[in-house]
Amino acid sequence: VFQQTQVRKILDFLRMRKYPNDSLTSKHFPLSSKEFVCIFNFLYSFMDPRTDSVLPLTRFDEEVLKLLKTLHYPGNLSRSHFVTMGSLHSWPTVLGSLSFMCDMASIYSQKLFPNIIALGFPNRDESGFTTDRESKEKIQYEHHLDCWHEFNSGADEFPEQLRALNENLMENNGVDVARLECLGQQKTGLEQELDRLEGRGSRKVELLEQKQVLHSDLAKMTEYLHKIEIHINEKQEEGDLKTMELEELFGRLEGTRAEVVELRSNCEQGKVSHLEVERNGVLIGERRRQVETARLEVEEMEKEVWQKEIKVSRGKESMDSLAKQINSLAMQEGLKTQSGETICLHVETFQGGRGEGTLANNSMRTELSEMARSSRTLTRNTERELQGVMTASGKFQEEVAMRKHELVSKEGEMARVVEETTNQKEHVDREELLYDRQLADIRDELHHLKSQDRDNTELKQ
Repeated sequence: VFQQTQVRKILDFLRMRKYPNDSLTSKHFPLSSKEFVCIFNFLYSFMDPRTDSVLPLTRFDEEVLKLLKTLHYPGNLSRSHFVTMGSLHSWPTVLGSLSFMCDMASIYSQKLFPNIIALGFPNRDESGFTTDRESKEKIQYEHHLDCWHEFNSGADEFPEQLRALNENLMENNGVDVARLECLGQQKTGLEQELDRLEGRGSRKVELLEQKQVLHSDLAKMTEYLHKIEIHINEKQEEGDLKTMELEELFGRLEGTRAEVVELRSNCEQGKVSHLEVERNGVLIGERRRQVETARLEVEEMEKEVWQKEIKVSRGKESMDSLAKQINSLAMQEGLKTQSGETICLHVETFQGGRGEGTLANNSMRTELSEMARSSRTLTRNTERELQGVMTASGKFQEEVAMRKHELVSKEGEMARVVEETTNQKEHVDREELLYDRQLADIRDELHHLKSQDRDNTELKQ
């Protein structure tokens, strides 16, 4: 039964693989020496396709023993088995060797040959671990096979195969072709820019000198602004003192008016003599004329004050326009405080208190100091990266020249505005002194009237 099973297996393989002698059946077993050699050569051709006839038709017994030994046949064979293969005691051994060759041919034809490329080029990385990518050697081997077919067809160049090889390698390595092309274009542009910049002379010394000049100008401007803030604070304090003195004078004036009303009521009620009443009437008429004269003078002063206020308003408008220009420049340059807000200058009026303005000025000064400190830090970092900044030195020089011109213009405008403001304040101070002297004269006259009224009261008593 075992021999029949092996014979049937051999016949099935031969029919499936299209053995030339298709008339072979189980009745031909045990085989003749010639048929054995043909079947053995046919089975061995699956293991070594380069060899068609590994065994000769005659005197093959020595060769078959060597071949089976090289194939590591596990059974025991001798030359006599093949010499007398038709006998009953030798045929089972010969059939076993033929069945072994059939199994080997099945393994080679079904397992090894279909997967020879995958077995020869395993998908492993450099450390020997399995990956989901094909090996570079496998892709190159398939490319060589495609080129070999084209070469056999008479082709000398293989552009399509090379393009397919490039695409397969890119895809297998996970390369983004679009990004690679974009980087190539960027590389070309940067190389052209580098060639253009290398052709220009170095301006490092000139830029360093300009940088030092700008630092010096910035320090001078910061010091000048600090002095201006101190001067403004002092003037605001003086204005507050003047306001307090005026309020005190107005209070005294109200008290004097109350005393005058009281004296007038006493006169109307007849608490004084007739002569005193007449004398007081004359004095009152005279004082009324004096008061009318003082009122006219006050009106003239008010008109003059009004004109001065108009001048001050115009000066404030010029300061507002300057502040707007500075704010617009700060917005264009993107200058921001630590809180992320854009730097904005506010022009304060000369009325009311200055607490909020002082806090705003102090906050602004602190922000500007922080910005100056951060600017110095940025400058130090820029010195370290000067080699990179040289690529944009042309634009930087133009921008520095423009900023320097703007700084000079702003300094001129600031000096003019400060001078105008100083002149206006000096004029206002002179007017305040004049008004103070006039108020002192009026106060003396009121004291004189009060003393006369007191004397009249004593005479009456």
